[in-house]
Amino acid sequence: FVDIFNRTVESVAGRCHLSTHLCFGNFKGHAVGLRHYAPMFPAFMAMKVDEIHVEMASREFAELEVIAEITRSKDAAVGIVDVKSYYIESVADIVERVQACLQHAPADRLSFAPDCGLSQTARWAAKRKLAHMVEGVHAVRDKLS
Repeated sequence: FVDIFNRTVESVAGRCHLSTHLCFGNFKGHAVGLRHYAPMFPAFMAMKVDEIHVEMASREFAELEVIAEITRSKDAAVGIVDVKSYYIESVADIVERVQACLQHAPADRLSFAPDCGLSQTARWAAKRKLAHMVEGVHAVRDKLS
């Protein structure tokens, strides 16, 4: 898989910011694969990307330590909002999640996002989740600066 991916992006690698998203699928709100990152690393570290986006919120932040491995050579985008749940993460939840990430990786190598796309999340829930995510990340950023 990594070889095919690298050949696909070869013409643009190094000329733009490339990110890839690693998740376990979302078929009707359920994962479709074994939900463990460890077997995929270190192979995925050979991907010609600047950033690896990992799903964490729907997995209760299991294997959060993988972001330390990612940020040794790449940026990490961390999924801190669960798109498979109607639970609306509070701003306090988001702050706690961002702070947990900062225990494993430097702030300048991290970005935050939902676990996956929000196409299957009700619009009302998606809007609230995103608003809280932005507010929580900004709160932590303000404390760091």
